[in-house]
Amino acid sequence: MHGESTVFTVAEINAMVRDILEDNFTDVAVEGETSNVRVHGSGHVYFKLKDANAALNAVCFRSDARLLDFDLGDGQRVVARGRLTVYEVQGSYQLVARTIEPAGRGDLERAFKLLVAKLEKEGLFDEGRKRPLPRYPRRVAVITSASGAAVHDIFATLTRRFACVEVLFVPVQVQGERAPFEIVRALDALSDHDVDVVILGRGGGSIEDLWAFNDEAVARAIHRCCAPVVSAVGHEADVTIADFVADRRAATPTMAAEIVVPECAHVERFVTTCTERVGARIRERIGLDTRRVSELVRSYALGKVRGRVERGMQTADFSLEKIQRGVAANLAERRNAVETLCARLAAMDPREVLRRGYTVCHDETGTHVLCHADEAALAGRMRVTFHDGVVSAAVESTASPVIKEVAS
Repeated sequence: MHGESTVFTVAEINAMVRDILEDNFTDVAVEGETSNVRVHGSGHVYFKLKDANAALNAVCFRSDARLLDFDLGDGQRVVARGRLTVYEVQGSYQLVARTIEPAGRGDLERAFKLLVAKLEKEGLFDEGRKRPLPRYPRRVAVITSASGAAVHDIFATLTRRFACVEVLFVPVQVQGERAPFEIVRALDALSDHDVDVVILGRGGGSIEDLWAFNDEAVARAIHRCCAPVVSAVGHEADVTIADFVADRRAATPTMAAEIVVPECAHVERFVTTCTERVGARIRERIGLDTRRVSELVRSYALGKVRGRVERGMQTADFSLEKIQRGVAANLAERRNAVETLCARLAAMDPREVLRRGYTVCHDETGTHVLCHADEAALAGRMRVTFHDGVVSAAVESTASPVIKEVAS
């Protein structure tokens, strides 16, 4: 204890108060609303924490400020953890904050850990259930915000690497109260579309911004999705439950697009290499088979068989020639017999007799041949057939019948 006569300088008093504070308040957490937030050129962040009745100066030095995962601004309710000290120059005490996080983040982290334990116990994170990504997808579904940078990065990367892929874009809210509902609805709706792989993502942000991807309903929707899901939520340091459940995790949306599709140039080189290998194998096989055939042709056993075959071919040729000669002779003999019969038939043809000047007489009806003069006289009229036509005639009954009238 100091006596009543002891007189201290201002610096000494401030130093003693500083020591008291630093010895007794080495690790305190203070919740309040931020105000007068100012980032100094040095990188240090100065601000005040206040509630309805009081205010407290605070500072977060550059080494700790650069680790903040959100943008500190006025009017935010936060929990700052650090030590109390006195800034001796001004004689004001302040909180030197080592960490700053939004108020309520501790509750979110506890909820996160509980849900992780629950889903892990159910097997939603098991590596054995994760599906492989297709090597050459035809259609890729992209579920993200229509206004964020993530969708532009994904589309640009997909187009640059594999322009032939078809992209089905499903815009959703990625933060806020409706975000989990819209994400679940989008994932379930993909069952009506023929998609090969799904990219689910958004840009970086605080744990509050990314909380939709820690929702249990979203995790279960990823698990039952009809196609493999690539989770690309936030930046590399951000980890969500969606990352654990997804079939593949990408550190960024751009990396997700690189994982999902191959680079066209690599595909072309692969096809060229495969074509060359197949061609070489075919040529090798043809050469091998050609040598084997040549060896078989030159072999003794095949030579004996070939000799027997050749002799059989000669015998077949001689037999065929003999059969052909026999058939030809038989045909000539039959042709001569037919020609003789045709000549005989031609000689007996009545039309040939008529051409020599003879005629045939019928009764007027043309059904009865008149062979005697008496029959003609009795008939009175008759039909006379020449080789070139027929005429009708009247017969006069005399000792020597005379044709009186001829009418053609």
